[in-house]
Amino acid sequence: MKKIYLLLILLIGFAGNIHAQPAGSPVFYLNKLTTQDILLSGWVFKAGDNPAWANPAFDDRTWRAADPGADVTHFEVLKKAGTGWLRLHIKADSSVLTKTLSAWVYQFTASEIYLDGKLLKRYGTIGAGNTKAISPGHELFVLPLQKGREQVIAVRLGYQPGIPYVAPNFIPMPAFSLYVNDYPAASANYVAYQDSVKHLIITYMLFLGIFVFITIIHLAYYIYDRKQKVHLYYFIFSFFISLACAVSIPFFNNMADVVIQVSLDVVCCFSNVMGDIFAVLVLYLLFDYASRIYLKILALAGIASFAFVFAGGSVGFMCCVSLFPILAMVEGVRVSIWALLRKKRGAVVLLPFIILCIVLNAWSALTDQTSLLSQIVGGLSFICLPVGMAFYLGIQNSLQNRRLAESLVEVRLLSDQKQQILADQNVLLEQQVSERTAELHQSLTDLKQTQNQLIQSAKMASLGELTAGIAHEIQNPLNFVNNFSEVNREMISELKEEIKGGNPEEALAIADDIAQNEEKINHHGKRADAIVKGMLQHSQTNPGQKAQVDISALVDEYLRLAYRSFTAKDKSFQVELITQFDRALPPAMVTAQDIGRVMLNLFNNAFYAVKQKQKTAGVNYNAEVWVTTSSRDNEVVIKVKDNGIGIPDAIKDKIMQPFFTTKPTGEGTGLGLSLTYDMIVKGHGGKIEVNTKAGEFAEFILLLPLR
Repeated sequence: MKKIYLLLILLIGFAGNIHAQPAGSPVFYLNKLTTQDILLSGWVFKAGDNPAWANPAFDDRTWRAADPGADVTHFEVLKKAGTGWLRLHIKADSSVLTKTLSAWVYQFTASEIYLDGKLLKRYGTIGAGNTKAISPGHELFVLPLQKGREQVIAVRLGYQPGIPYVAPNFIPMPAFSLYVNDYPAASANYVAYQDSVKHLIITYMLFLGIFVFITIIHLAYYIYDRKQKVHLYYFIFSFFISLACAVSIPFFNNMADVVIQVSLDVVCCFSNVMGDIFAVLVLYLLFDYASRIYLKILALAGIASFAFVFAGGSVGFMCCVSLFPILAMVEGVRVSIWALLRKKRGAVVLLPFIILCIVLNAWSALTDQTSLLSQIVGGLSFICLPVGMAFYLGIQNSLQNRRLAESLVEVRLLSDQKQQILADQNVLLEQQVSERTAELHQSLTDLKQTQNQLIQSAKMASLGELTAGIAHEIQNPLNFVNNFSEVNREMISELKEEIKGGNPEEALAIADDIAQNEEKINHHGKRADAIVKGMLQHSQTNPGQKAQVDISALVDEYLRLAYRSFTAKDKSFQVELITQFDRALPPAMVTAQDIGRVMLNLFNNAFYAVKQKQKTAGVNYNAEVWVTTSSRDNEVVIKVKDNGIGIPDAIKDKIMQPFFTTKPTGEGTGLGLSLTYDMIVKGHGGKIEVNTKAGEFAEFILLLPLR
């Protein structure tokens, strides 16, 4: 904070052997140096900007006397003009110049320093609408004065508008102050300045560490128990006070950029106001104080205090960091007295610490703000509430432990009383457990029998559907064979009559027709033979034995069988089958019968889903079932998708459970998808993925390893 600069000012003082020229001669005589740095005075000022004003020969007798060391916010002429020049006629005695002269600047403007028209230093940037103020921070530079010769120091100043020049703790923010001394003394003063900075850094780092620790503790409390809002508010209170301590550390606040310095001061004011408001909220929650009228008034006062920072400068700062905390703690005293009258636990503990906080804060505000003591007292005022809270929580924990100890004694007494009852009940319970175990064993046996029966029924149902499909497939070629055989028998009779009648040409024509019919009979006979051989090929291995199988052909065949079987039971059923089989798939090592049963289950479920949707979807609904086979990453991928009724999300995770079904009683056993899961995942080491949206579609994806 900028208070550190005033510490240095107090350290070096305004002393020095300075003599003014008789009236009418604005010359600063430097004829003696001391251990303290000397502040140059006797400046004259003129608003405006003219490079000729740096010329030592320029006549400045009409310029007005000025004190640039006053607060920059009170330098109205510079603020209005934006740019102006300072001039000082200085004459150094030969006894002063035995050593190299050093100078340093304390300012909150932008400046260019000239000696006899020669630029010595530039701090910041000066320009129309582009002025950037810089506070150099005790940077020493050589001031080359000449013995016994009157010289002119000219300073071009630039005021940076648009930022709140907040002066913390009534420490002035000078427009421009120039200090001089011989190099050894100036260096010694700089070391003393650095020591004072270190003391302040240590003090504020100590307070910061305390509040960061408190912040972490109460954040952990709140995360552990979210119902305790008091820990949340206490965490926010500690966080803002930690932030105020952090931005007050000279290490952070001793910046060259004035905008950064005043911004940190504004953050300090805001953090103090917010921390005080949440401190009151903590007390409200601790004592179950329901009314929020005074808190709202306090919050409005805090907003007003913070807003006053931008217009009131030092006064606004003191309102935020001293006056408002006192008002907040006065409200804490009122609430604590209210709680004390209602015999609220903890009020008698917290009240003294809140009063102590008010006393320390007032003490800090009324004492020298630049002293280390004032800063320590101010920091201790903030620690009063956390210390009081520590005592309060300690007492609360002690009371809770005492209640727990008493409860433990009662529990032990009750435990002794119930011990005998439990011993008496133990024999009875063992007997009941034995009886229930026997009943459960019998129930389990019955359940296994029922499950086996249902599985067998499911197998028979699948076999029936498969048989119906095969019968339907073979029936078509058999019908052709029977029909053409009947026609040939009639044509053979006609052939005999034509031969007897001596019509060889007609007889030959009939013979040709008979030959064509025989070819058709042979074709459809071979078709029926191929169907039978195909089914035998899938059943030629023993149950459970794996073999190399063409998955695309197997899926295609069972799709046709399932469709024939479904349409045989419902002649009106119509669905569009959309297939995309990868005929280049390598054979997969699977059990053909198991995969066939899996495909029948999935196809029947798809047909059932679209059939149910046909009942309610209307005439524009087109039932579709997509079946595809492909390969990826040494796996065969089989996809069966329908645009039927879909599966609701609520039951999606249950569809693979045994005996779970959404079909009406008598239409499903709930074992189809369960057996499908067992055959694919357990039997073949594959995977089943389900994508679905209720009312729109359902898609089952089977992943089978090729080997």
